[in-house]
Amino acid sequence: MFDLANYSETVHRLLYEVEEGRRLMSLAPQSPLAHPSLDELRSLKADALFDGESLAEPNFADCVRSALFLYFSALDESHELSQSIDTPAGSFLHGIMHRQEPDASNAKYWFRRVGRHELFPTLAAEAGRLTLRDPSLTATLQSQKEWDASWFIDLCEQARRDPALEPDALRIQRLEWELLFDYCYRRALVG
Repeated sequence: MFDLANYSETVHRLLYEVEEGRRLMSLAPQSPLAHPSLDELRSLKADALFDGESLAEPNFADCVRSALFLYFSALDESHELSQSIDTPAGSFLHGIMHRQEPDASNAKYWFRRVGRHELFPTLAAEAGRLTLRDPSLTATLQSQKEWDASWFIDLCEQARRDPALEPDALRIQRLEWELLFDYCYRRALVG
């Protein structure tokens, strides 16, 4: 379970000030969230997010910052960072950003660059545990052994046209963000 207490005071505060860190990010945001926490994030370098803890992996610190920009629907800033991070996690964030843009074909390209991410089995298992409105989505997720990013991109495209699917897609997207954020945060600190 995602718990803000697991992160630095700075990260905790930035996230908590917006819906207590539980924001469901839009599937296709029209603009960044207007909030003082986003303004503060824009002024911080990646290492400042860790409150002085030693960073083992600066690329993962940049991933954390990119993920935070996604939380605030600041796609341009997230894109600028993620496209400069030549790692599977950077490509993962880049793919999410393009999915939200929405640019499904570009998102699929970046998820192909991710390859088989070590987070995918956990993401598939956790998504299969979600209680969703649509029983067929629950069944599909429960049958997946490995996360299928292309399937989720297609679902998000569908949900933008079918409001009945949107709440489920938002919950899945939130889970994906939580797991990826935590993954990047932990790896920034542990080499």
